[in-house]
Amino acid sequence: MGQLARRLVLRRKRDGRNIYDAIAKRELIEACMKPGVVVAKVARECGINAKQLSTWIRVYPSQAIAPIAGQEED
Repeated sequence: MGQLARRLVLRRKRDGRNIYDAIAKRELIEACMKPGVVVAKVARECGINAKQLSTWIRVYPSQAIAPIAGQEED
């Protein structure tokens, strides 16, 4: 999780909010969907809020169909 946590935040906005890397975010969500994983623990290890990560996990199925920006489909 350490390397993923370092790749997750691209930069911070002036108001303090983070801009997240879409690929790292997707990897984090998929890691949390494995059986036995505690979302709060993963969030803490990555330095993000557990509620934010839970929201990403809940919204992920609807976004999984759309390709990540910058990637082309074959």
